[in-house]
Amino acid sequence: MSAFTMQKAIWTSFGIALVLVNVIAEVGEYYTGIHVHMLLRIALIVGVTIGASVLAGATILVSKMDEEVPLSGHVKDTLGADRRKAD
Repeated sequence: MSAFTMQKAIWTSFGIALVLVNVIAEVGEYYTGIHVHMLLRIALIVGVTIGASVLAGATILVSKMDEEVPLSGHVKDTLGADRRKAD
């Protein structure tokens, strides 16, 4: 479920960024006369898409925290510093 949701979020943010960046650049050029180069537009689109994918991934991870189950609880099964040394 999460992979499909992540794909949907990335493609949606890419489409919205593609349209909005170009519309804002064209309207800005019409009113101010300042031309925004296509390379800068592409960089903005990629930046917005990456930012939205990071935020969507964080949202998915936070929503999955409720489904997390604890480990078995036996000290022998852990590998960290909490493992008790043999006496």
